[in-house]
Amino acid sequence: MLLFSFDLKDDSIFAGFGALPPGITSLPPEQLRDFVGRFAELERRLLGETFLAARRITRWPLGRVTLNGSSVGFPAHADIYLQAHKSRVALWEIWLHAAEQPFSASRWIDWLNPESDNSVVAQLWRALAPIHEAIAVRPTLSGNFFPVIMLRLPQHPIKAIVEQHGHDIVRLLFLHDARWTLKRKLVLEELERDYCAREGGMTLLARRSGLDLHARESLVDEEDFANLPPRTALPFVVTLEILLLERAVLQRLNERLTGATAGSVDDLLALKREIRDALEEYYGAITTATRFSDAITVVGERLLNIDNLYEAVMDRLEVVSFEITTRYQKRMMTFQFWLTIVFGATEIGFIASGIATWHYRTNLTAVLAWTIGAAVLSGIALVSLLRGKLN
Repeated sequence: MLLFSFDLKDDSIFAGFGALPPGITSLPPEQLRDFVGRFAELERRLLGETFLAARRITRWPLGRVTLNGSSVGFPAHADIYLQAHKSRVALWEIWLHAAEQPFSASRWIDWLNPESDNSVVAQLWRALAPIHEAIAVRPTLSGNFFPVIMLRLPQHPIKAIVEQHGHDIVRLLFLHDARWTLKRKLVLEELERDYCAREGGMTLLARRSGLDLHARESLVDEEDFANLPPRTALPFVVTLEILLLERAVLQRLNERLTGATAGSVDDLLALKREIRDALEEYYGAITTATRFSDAITVVGERLLNIDNLYEAVMDRLEVVSFEITTRYQKRMMTFQFWLTIVFGATEIGFIASGIATWHYRTNLTAVLAWTIGAAVLSGIALVSLLRGKLN
């Protein structure tokens, strides 16, 4: 499975695709129903009905792309879905199914090489480019490619495969070509970081990819394994999807807060409300609700730099809060300054009018002139005296 994270262009919540672009066909209805049902069953069990009812994350089917490759077991097609988050970030979720074949890390790494014109990634990008450019803020997906590799061993115990192909398993996890050999210590350390709790399974996670190995599936899963994701991999997959959405949300907030202090106080208050709402989404819908896989979540947040992103967002949010407080205080000081001028000048004008009335008992024009003149002159004097204090 390939995951590409990006920001959606529209300010509204994503509501589905229009007409399919050339090169993409509709997904078979029965497979689509079974696929959605399999994920809905898992998400309902792991995340809860309340989470699903809130529709924080929605999965939209796009279609199928036919692939061309000359190597053994190259996937014949790719099924494409979009996961849209309510904060206007999204994931392309692309499933590829390869036929049974000999273990070959080098072959599979070549398939996932975005620099090769015939790789799976390059072919998919060419097919997705028109629709991606229509819905995404940025027209390219560089830096946001995350493969999840699921290997099933129909004829061999996983222990034997790990002993025989341990170095290649780690190479595959790192998407590392064979120009130099990894140190044995590194290989052993990575293989020890197994997050799978199931006997006969192994789940590994790195900064650039995830890897899930299991012995043969149950008879029910084997019947439809060629068209549907394996049930044993779904908890790992769902956790990674939400972690990548979490990272995309925080990246969006971080960018949104960069240079945000240039707006007015009202703009900053609106921005702060927006950020708080998005962080509530982060706290409630992502961090708390997905603790069914604590180990993967904790290590994923570290490997994907989510912890640092969150701290950066909170630091920038503090700057915005300080700016709001400072500008509000300045606004209140300015308001108090002019109130002081108005009331001070008016009071002096009243005093002047009392003196003028005593001197010019019957000359209303002279009284008014004294009153207005004294108020204006005192106002000018007060502004001159207090402006330095205000600054």
